[in-house]
Amino acid sequence: MSDDMEFDFKGLKSLVDDPGSNKTMIAVLAISAIILIYTSVDLSNLNKEVRDLIDSENQWQISFDLDTISFQDTAVLSDGEQRQFDYEISEEQISDGYRVGYITAVISYSETSGLPADPADSVSSTIRQTAMEAQWNDEGNTLSGSSNDASDVELMLQTYPDFDGLTTNGTGLNSYQVLQPWTQTGFGIGTFSVVVELNTQSPPFLNDSDEEVTVTVQVTLFKANANSS
Repeated sequence: MSDDMEFDFKGLKSLVDDPGSNKTMIAVLAISAIILIYTSVDLSNLNKEVRDLIDSENQWQISFDLDTISFQDTAVLSDGEQRQFDYEISEEQISDGYRVGYITAVISYSETSGLPADPADSVSSTIRQTAMEAQWNDEGNTLSGSSNDASDVELMLQTYPDFDGLTTNGTGLNSYQVLQPWTQTGFGIGTFSVVVELNTQSPPFLNDSDEEVTVTVQVTLFKANANSS
């Protein structure tokens, strides 16, 4: 090896041989070791706390604030007539943070001829499927119904998945995570259509050819809240 590449160990040897330098070096090494051990223990405890937090999700109680939007139409239908009533539901009608949970329609009528021998007419109704995003195949839906005794026809369409308005429970690290399933957008927005058909029921000697029918639509809105239990 050339002379300019040789390392001079004399200075290092002098430092090692000096008792004062040795004491200083030992003290520095001891302090460094203590700091390293303390830091390692602290990081280990922190990692355990983080793991425990991740592994043990909190229990939450989820409740709902409710609101409604209502529509109503009254029309006179002729015997054998079928009429469609359309209702537009838009984001602008809904308060911030609320979602459309479900939509109900009540079709009501009464026998208006006033004749004692005239029985109640027959009314049938259907919620017609549209492009509205909803749970059209939900088992809890009532998409059609009829009445021949002047009682109301009650229909219901589930729009938001699994919403029934009742307080429920959930698990998660925080309220944001727990509420995520209840903040989806798009459900229940669009056209809600109800088709009503009238068939009069009167003896041949009576002239009962029409009936007044009222359609009342109620849109149930919700906003979810989470409280740690």
